[in-house]
Amino acid sequence: MKDMMITPVGPAVSDSSLPWGRWLEVDDATLMQLLIEHGQDINTLESNQNGDGGRDLGEQRDAGGEVVPLAGGWLRLGGDGGDLVGQFVSDPVEQYPVGAPVVFGETEIEGLRGWVTGRRDLSVGLGWWCRLLGDPERERYAVAVHRWGDPEPGLVLVGLYPDVALCQAESPVVVFVEPHPNKPGRARARLLPVTATCLDDPPRVLAEGPAAGVKVEACSIRRFVKVGHGVRSNRIWQVFDLTAPQLQPIAVPESVCDPDLFDVAPLGDGCVLIHAVNDAQQWRIEASHISDGHTVKQWRVAAGQGKLRHLVGAREAVLARISQTQGTCHTEDLLWTPLTPTTTTTAVEPRRLLTTPGMFHLTPSPGATSTGFVIAEMIVGTPPTTWYLDGTGQILNPTTTQHPGTGIHATRERITSPDGYQFDLDIRWRGDSATFHGPVIVMVYGAYGIDIDLDADPELSHWLDRGYAVATPHVRGGGDPQRHHAGSQNRRDRSLLDTTTAIQWLRSGRGAATATKTCVIGASAGGFLTASLLADHTAPIDAAVIVNGYIDPLESLLHHPSLTEQADRDEWGDPQHNPHHRHTLEKLSPLRKLTTTPPPTLIVISAKDARVNPRQGLTWTLHTRTLGGNTTLWYDPNGTHDTGTPTETNPITTWVTNTLEQQEPSTGSP
Repeated sequence: MKDMMITPVGPAVSDSSLPWGRWLEVDDATLMQLLIEHGQDINTLESNQNGDGGRDLGEQRDAGGEVVPLAGGWLRLGGDGGDLVGQFVSDPVEQYPVGAPVVFGETEIEGLRGWVTGRRDLSVGLGWWCRLLGDPERERYAVAVHRWGDPEPGLVLVGLYPDVALCQAESPVVVFVEPHPNKPGRARARLLPVTATCLDDPPRVLAEGPAAGVKVEACSIRRFVKVGHGVRSNRIWQVFDLTAPQLQPIAVPESVCDPDLFDVAPLGDGCVLIHAVNDAQQWRIEASHISDGHTVKQWRVAAGQGKLRHLVGAREAVLARISQTQGTCHTEDLLWTPLTPTTTTTAVEPRRLLTTPGMFHLTPSPGATSTGFVIAEMIVGTPPTTWYLDGTGQILNPTTTQHPGTGIHATRERITSPDGYQFDLDIRWRGDSATFHGPVIVMVYGAYGIDIDLDADPELSHWLDRGYAVATPHVRGGGDPQRHHAGSQNRRDRSLLDTTTAIQWLRSGRGAATATKTCVIGASAGGFLTASLLADHTAPIDAAVIVNGYIDPLESLLHHPSLTEQADRDEWGDPQHNPHHRHTLEKLSPLRKLTTTPPPTLIVISAKDARVNPRQGLTWTLHTRTLGGNTTLWYDPNGTHDTGTPTETNPITTWVTNTLEQQEPSTGSP
């Protein structure tokens, strides 16, 4: 898209230091030009040409300084500019350096100048480390594999998906995901020796599946790797022993569809596959010996109340993160459980290490006895607290106190949709009172089996500091496979029904929070749900924000298929070949349903968005302005789908605050 077509109108975001500051307000005349540039027939809601396809990829930015557990101790990472600087430390709490720093230089790899390192994987035991690079202007990725201590990469692979792991076969190998060279819309997981000088032929392929549907992740023991293939609703996960003579998969129970819920741990002279089972509000951990590429002698390791979110294998033990909700009180426990021998008939009582009203993030261990864990404790409105554990589960910094009262209230309320379905509503606010009365931000998504976790959202404090409560409903379409299935394809209207019920509940005052005003915010697939709420008019909404929104799946699936087409059709339906799916999407299309003026809305689009064509936001803006709507468009000519990083200030927060202050509370059916 040509920059010359962008004309700032009115007060654009002026602080150029902010990533949000690249967005410009666009007037109607320029909007028409942009629509034409994107192939939009301005007289209809249809497309007159195909758009560029994209990949359903995510990009993880470097989080800065971190401490990584290694087999021989700990590695502290930091560095400015293009260099990654590492120091070996014997004590991660005191951070005393041992020896001279190890410097890994960001060398200018030919053809990759300007690419940004987003993620790293390190293994002292293997003697190699790798970094995942991304093109900052497009969703393209490469991996550079380095021998330990050598700043120059020994292997560079360009044109892959952002999934890569260092593992151990006969020698160190890199396992990665690449687009299938002969099958458009497909991808495959393969491995390659880190010392390779060319791509092997034939390639050693572990699995293949739809684009964005093949995933790889190293196990705690690096000779094993997790491989998933298939779209989210029916993805199959397997474990491969890369040292076995034949690359035969080790089956993971079909009920385990999350890589965080299984791992491989050392036990005695062998290895065991551990996995979690969640049933209602009960969890259990089961283990099986691995022998000749098969699992044998399964036994129960531990069980309890709540939901198990993540487990990691340690030497002869399991580290697990457990979530519990009692009434309106939500907590997470970090449990340490020894792996019981096969002769034991009863499960061992887990040892509770830490408890938080927020959530824990676990950094896995490579499984050595001296290896520890890094635990990040995240609570809304407070900086993360880092806990360090050694290989036996002992806390190395016991003097660190868990957060006292932060003034942050966290509740989970169970509400019921008109059709009888029950779902949870999470709410957060700051203050002295156990109840809240004021404006509420409703974060929505409701697709692809994904839920929003408020405690992991770094932007949440922006809202809480300004006196808002923030809520997110766990509606049909997100969450576990059963709830996801209940809101996908031709059942998509159930997501809207649940979200409408949640907003009406917040406005009614029947729970802990009473919303005097509501602003709905949806990004990506959440844009469809937000636009649907605006078109439906059932829920009382005062303002809305849609960021890079997948507003109209029907238009995208019919006219703008992408490399993730198979996954998208699995999620939304196949309107090209299934008349029922087409009828459903036509009936639900927010563009077709919207016939009256919606509340004030902010639309954010990015020109280089490879996952959601920006014409979706442009079309919605044009349509709402035709109806007399107050729709603001912010356009980033250089932005991608995940444009934006946490900042001290957020102009979206300012826009919402200014908009709500000018609005009278909406009316609606509570």
